[in-house]
Amino acid sequence: MDTIAKQRAFSDKFEIPFPLLCDTNGAICDAYRIEHPNSRPRRETFLFRNGILVHHDRAVNPRTQARDVIVRINELIGGGR
Repeated sequence: MDTIAKQRAFSDKFEIPFPLLCDTNGAICDAYRIEHPNSRPRRETFLFRNGILVHHDRAVNPRTQARDVIVRINELIGGGR
């Protein structure tokens, strides 16, 4: 729920190669039923394939999130052997 400027600064700082979503009014959080007390959304992961939700993690561990997502993607595409 950060501003566009804050998202841009974060993206620039960490050289993120994809656009970040700004949900300044909480509409997207509400649509996906993500709790956002005091405008601080709970961290969750959503993976979509062809517009269909194929994975949703409501209990994200920020320390392992990137690795967890890669593992799940590999499982979904059949490479998690």
